[in-house]
Amino acid sequence: MPRPRRRSSTGSIHGSLPPVLRRILRRIPLVVCVLIVLAGVAYLVNEFALTDDETVAAASLRVNVMRPGSFESAHPYAPYYVVPRERFRDPSKLSRVARNKIVSDPESALAKGALAGSPQIVRLSLRASSDDPVTVEGVRFNVVSDARPLRGWYTALSGCMAQPVRRAQANLDAKRGAVRYVSVNGVVSRNLALEVSRSEPQVIELRAATKRRRIAWTAELSLKDADGNASTVVVDDGGDPFRVTATRASRGYEPVYGPTGITGFAPSARVARGGSSC
Repeated sequence: MPRPRRRSSTGSIHGSLPPVLRRILRRIPLVVCVLIVLAGVAYLVNEFALTDDETVAAASLRVNVMRPGSFESAHPYAPYYVVPRERFRDPSKLSRVARNKIVSDPESALAKGALAGSPQIVRLSLRASSDDPVTVEGVRFNVVSDARPLRGWYTALSGCMAQPVRRAQANLDAKRGAVRYVSVNGVVSRNLALEVSRSEPQVIELRAATKRRRIAWTAELSLKDADGNASTVVVDDGGDPFRVTATRASRGYEPVYGPTGITGFAPSARVARGGSSC
């Protein structure tokens, strides 16, 4: 007598259910997978989509960090750069071409591992990315890290003239140092209301000072668009923080001129020296 075939418990259960319910049970794994994918897409849209108010507001302002040497600073002698002593003990170790270039083109010191001397000058060009104006209501200076000041040397030459420009300046040594805003006319204020449009871009100069340390820092612009939406934009050096050093561990030099140009450098206790042809 033939034995009856054994059916699995699952098959017994499914076999006892109506056909419509069996089809629904077979599709449950697929439905779960679809729900998980949709939840993931919703999370990404919520985090990164351009419909987010803060992202849209931040994208309404284009910030360009102007290249050092491409503008006339509002400071009487900065920007200048501190060359590390471990790379070149003093200016006499430079070639004649390099000595002349470090005076005529101070930014060339950056290729020798130099850091900006205090105060560091960062010039920003601001333009609205749409027809709606944007108001810059403040600048915040954020200290990323600090260390002992760089041991090196520098030469800081006074310019022919300081170009007036709106600026924001802060003492990075102070834990809660208030930012001072200075207008083109030299009026000092604790508040800022700089309206920027596409047709009328604006320029503002950041001035970050330290007397004791070597500091890495970034800036943060507080914005408000035409609808009153607030946002912030982080400003840094191409993804890295800006870096500035105090000069307390460095020695200042002034160029010595001869009939053929710079013949050498002499130690100087003053931060800024002459030597220009003004």
